[in-house]
Amino acid sequence: MNHDRDEARAASEPDREPGWLETDAVPVRLMRAEDLEAVVEIDAASSGRRRRRYFETLVRRAVEHADLQISLVAELEGRVVGFLVGSLYYGEFGVVEPFATMDAIGVHPEWRRRHVARALLEQFRRNLGALGIGSIRTEVAWDDFDLLAFVRASGFEPAPRLCLECPLDPTLGR
Repeated sequence: MNHDRDEARAASEPDREPGWLETDAVPVRLMRAEDLEAVVEIDAASSGRRRRRYFETLVRRAVEHADLQISLVAELEGRVVGFLVGSLYYGEFGVVEPFATMDAIGVHPEWRRRHVARALLEQFRRNLGALGIGSIRTEVAWDDFDLLAFVRASGFEPAPRLCLECPLDPTLGR
């Protein structure tokens, strides 16, 4: 541990209460059904496409049909500026230990670089830890360099299990 660097960082930061995290400045709460519009807007602003039906299904499953609700939104200045949709699994995919997935995460482009995604992921981790969940899994597009950098900096690394894919050709009937 580099104590000089830690002391320099502490000296440059304003006085804060012990236990205060940088992400404490971003309020995070459980997602509600009425957050759907904000989630769709954030995704559209980020991806350039509207995926309303996809997020209707995802949010409904996360909020109304999950045995335990773990999906979150972040609010700043009275509006939802980020979201994290997650799922819990207890034995799926041949894995015996419980784990969670981060199915989708998004921050409105106007609110990026303000630790919104970090706050969402930190609260997600804390909630899952309280539930005794030992790991989080996610998938990232190979060429989404910003998201890859974020998840890597957040402690994610390649899993020991491979995600496999089989392309289908509906014209061949297989």
